[in-house]
Amino acid sequence: MFWGKKKDYENPDIIDPDETPLEESSPQQTQEEEKKEELTGPYPKKGLDEMEKEVDKKIIDVIKKVEDPELGIDIWSLGLIYDIKGEENLDIVMTFTSPMCPYGLQMVDDLKSKLKEENYEANVEIVLNPMWEPTEDLRDMLGI
Repeated sequence: MFWGKKKDYENPDIIDPDETPLEESSPQQTQEEEKKEELTGPYPKKGLDEMEKEVDKKIIDVIKKVEDPELGIDIWSLGLIYDIKGEENLDIVMTFTSPMCPYGLQMVDDLKSKLKEENYEANVEIVLNPMWEPTEDLRDMLGI
């Protein structure tokens, strides 16, 4: 018997006995799974140039004060910010350099705190799809 699709982050060799076999799923379940996959696809991240046109420079300046402690480079220049919406109450979508980033929560707290000092409230959503990849300029800077 073939079991349902495993999530991206799950070990494909482990079978969940509680998972419903595919042949028992209804067409409605299949449509719901397809909709869920659409929602969980890669986040449509914006480029830094695009965000610089849409976002107040003061907000970007604050973000540039938050550094990744491991790399010593600000999270804006690293390209960890995928999207910013709002003017005073901000919705920020960001990622980490790796899913297991030991300083991820520290960077989020630092970002919120620095924005709060400038009278901004921020809701920060972390996405790991698409994974962060350094630009060519950043690779040169990091020596990789």
